[in-house]
Amino acid sequence: MISINDLVSPMNGLVAALLKSPLHFVASKGLMVVRWSGRKSGAEFAIPVGYQQSEDVVTVLLSKPAEKNWWKNFRAPWPAELLIEREWQSAMGQWIEPGSEAFFEPIESTLRRLPWMASQFGGFEFDRDGGLTEEQKEIVREKVGVIRFELID
Repeated sequence: MISINDLVSPMNGLVAALLKSPLHFVASKGLMVVRWSGRKSGAEFAIPVGYQQSEDVVTVLLSKPAEKNWWKNFRAPWPAELLIEREWQSAMGQWIEPGSEAFFEPIESTLRRLPWMASQFGGFEFDRDGGLTEEQKEIVREKVGVIRFELID
């Protein structure tokens, strides 16, 4: 069975090239590049990801984290560089434990703005007024990941 990752991964190089180019504005309001050195290998990695920013905090939501490995470098605080609107910025990233308030807040905020994202986060209907139900929170705990990056001056 083909997963969404099988379809998206081959496009990562093209998306990253676009975000580095003078035409970045086509996608850079919602996409950025995360670059880091592997915790074990020391190899450099870079991938485009969706993000949201509030002042010095940049949040990345991952659908189906069990199908991805890159986020595991951030299970404990780990340095990264973020290419946001064609400008590299140093950051410290950390995986947010599923189920905590810090975990649910960016997910609900995203769903209030973009309720269609609930289909990627577990295939449920999101009620903007009521927020996540307990049943939906269980689904989200299993199917969504959150990485919080704090920008470093």
